[in-house]
Amino acid sequence: MKKEHVLHCQFSAWYPFFRGVTIKSVILPLPQNVKDYLLDDGTLVVSGRDDPPTHSQPDSDDEAEEIQWSDDENTATLTDAYWIAMNSSLKCKTLSDIFLLFKSSDFITRDFTQPFIHCTDDSPDPCIEYELVLRKWCELIPGAEFRCFVKENKLIGISQRDYTQYYDHISKQKEEICRCIQD
Repeated sequence: MKKEHVLHCQFSAWYPFFRGVTIKSVILPLPQNVKDYLLDDGTLVVSGRDDPPTHSQPDSDDEAEEIQWSDDENTATLTDAYWIAMNSSLKCKTLSDIFLLFKSSDFITRDFTQPFIHCTDDSPDPCIEYELVLRKWCELIPGAEFRCFVKENKLIGISQRDYTQYYDHISKQKEEICRCIQD
C-alpha cells in the first residue's frame, strides 16, 4: 500500500462522491491541541455542558426528531473502545462521550502516531489534516453491512464488513446482494 492510498481512505476523500448512499455525516477539522490532548496519557477532563445538544428537523407531522450521532475519525472506527461507553455502544450524545471513546481507543492512537506503518513507498510522509466525523446514529445490522471498493468510478469489489463472523444468508443471497448494491 502507498501513502497516497491511506489519504484516499480518509472519510472526506470519498464522502462527497457517495453522500447519497451512506449515512448523513458532518466533517469537522480536528485541531492540533485536541489531537495532543487525545494522545496525552492524562485523565479525561471535558469541560462544558453535560446535557446533549439537540438537533431537530421538522417531519411531516411538524414534530421534532432528535438526532444523535456516532463518531468516526479519518480512518479509524472506535470499535475497540465500545466497552467503556455507558451504553456499550458507539452512540454519543455529548462531547464527553466522544472524548471518552477516543481516549480509550488504540486504533485512534495508531492512526495519530503511525498512519503509514504498512506503506511500502519511501516517499516523505504527507501531512494529514485530521477530522472528526459525526454520523447520524443508525442501528445497523452487522450481517447487512458491506464494504464497496471503487476504482475509476467503477465498483470492483464487495466484501462483508464484519469479517469476524460467518453469515449464512450472505452466501445464499449473494447474487441479490450484489445486484442491490450495484443498483
